[in-house]
Amino acid sequence: MHWAFQIAQALIRKYPDKKTPITCASGVSPSGYIHVGNFREIVTTYFVTQALHFLGATPRYILSWDDYDRLRKIPKNVTGVTAEKIGMPYTKIAPPSQASESVYSYGDYFENLFIHDLKQMHITPEFIFETKAYESGAYDADIALALSKRKEIYDILSRFRTEKADDLERESYYPISLYCDNCYHDTTTITHYDEKTQRISYTCHNCGHVAKQQIGQNQRVKLHWKIDWPMRWRYEKVAFEPGGKDHSSKNGSFDVAKAIAAEIFEWHAPMYQPYDFVNIKGQTKKMSSSAGNILTLPDLLSIYTPELVFYLYGKYQPKAQFDLGLDDDVLRNYKEFEQLVTKAKNNQLDETRHQLLQLTGVNLKENYPEFGHVVSILAITANNDSLAKELLQNEAAYSEAAIDYILPRAQYWIENDAKNRLITINDTKNFAAYQKLSDEVKEEIEKFRQILPQANDLTAADFMQKIYDLSDTSDKKTKRSKQKELFTALYQLTLNQDHGPRIPLLIKVIGIKKMQQLLQFEQS
Repeated sequence: MHWAFQIAQALIRKYPDKKTPITCASGVSPSGYIHVGNFREIVTTYFVTQALHFLGATPRYILSWDDYDRLRKIPKNVTGVTAEKIGMPYTKIAPPSQASESVYSYGDYFENLFIHDLKQMHITPEFIFETKAYESGAYDADIALALSKRKEIYDILSRFRTEKADDLERESYYPISLYCDNCYHDTTTITHYDEKTQRISYTCHNCGHVAKQQIGQNQRVKLHWKIDWPMRWRYEKVAFEPGGKDHSSKNGSFDVAKAIAAEIFEWHAPMYQPYDFVNIKGQTKKMSSSAGNILTLPDLLSIYTPELVFYLYGKYQPKAQFDLGLDDDVLRNYKEFEQLVTKAKNNQLDETRHQLLQLTGVNLKENYPEFGHVVSILAITANNDSLAKELLQNEAAYSEAAIDYILPRAQYWIENDAKNRLITINDTKNFAAYQKLSDEVKEEIEKFRQILPQANDLTAADFMQKIYDLSDTSDKKTKRSKQKELFTALYQLTLNQDHGPRIPLLIKVIGIKKMQQLLQFEQS
């Protein structure tokens, strides 16, 4: 059974009432461009909600935007945002210079980009914007509760720290960030809290402003994350949530939040699934939006179909780390997925792989051209999509929609990541290569020339059988060896390399007449 279905089954056992939605949560910070490492948070929850749906339950998928957090660092690939904005919430900072006029804030810019990316993946959760939630007063009662129990919260946090608790620190501890009324920075020190009136006195170190804020009176207060997280578990009645490896270690963020949920908010922690990092192949550093070393969903979707992106994440256990590369791994990943689809169409999948394929959302009724086949066509046609489309349409095996689904992605990959795959057809005969061939292979070349005119009248499979039958030996191993020698010779004489596309495709692109000329040596 696939891991997402295992989690879904456990949730159904815990929450058997089918009428009550099972809330599954994810959280993202719009600190910069959302990368494929962040996406693992979203896709892990998405897979569980899909599995719940397939098993007949009613999932509720929420994605919280932590956009009331402070800006900590300006990412390298972001322009137009100055260091003076550090310490302000993402939604109170003007958007980067690359944003359109319709975008109203820094947080809004990165949120809208990623929401668009998720739509391309057909992921449409219920979005919760934390700035709106805090400013609407939704969490006022929980803020007041946390402030009234601030010393108890300090004691819980101290249990999970190596440093000893300090009485003076405990006395001055507040589980909140407070943004200044004047400059909206969080560089404030709380000097007093009146629990009866719920007024907070503070001083701002950025602008020198001294003032008070009152809970329930448009305060600019946010709970610290380790308190905010468990508070929202109770508020949203979260049943499942994943968390990154860095939050999931012993005495880490989840353990702290679990204790605060139970002891402060009188709520149980949700079922929790840790997940490991997704790395860029060849890089040793963790992906970081602020450092700029990232791959984004649009980067992947330029090359991979949404179904294959889901496959790349779904085939690994959440705790398994994996790399994403845009080199020849692309061909391998497509081939692996295409083979899985073929087996599904032939009812040859076990339960786990069947469920994995379900989670990808692939359309088993459509017949898509193999990615590697499309790459071969583009490679020999100088990445000409019009010519490649014409050749694919002539195969009469694919709908126009199926071709358009794969062709642009293959073309993009060659243009941006695999230009070395482009093949040049010889203009003249390769006498040097021909002279190195054995007499036996030369005879095979001449026999091949004789059957070449039949290529247009036969199917690719039938023509390949004709080539296979050129050898009169009955030994299959010997026959395959001779065929390999012939193919290598054909590629050398037409492309000046030892490999190339399928022979029927090679003939279509070069043309029978020109290929006859390139292979004719006896009368030269």
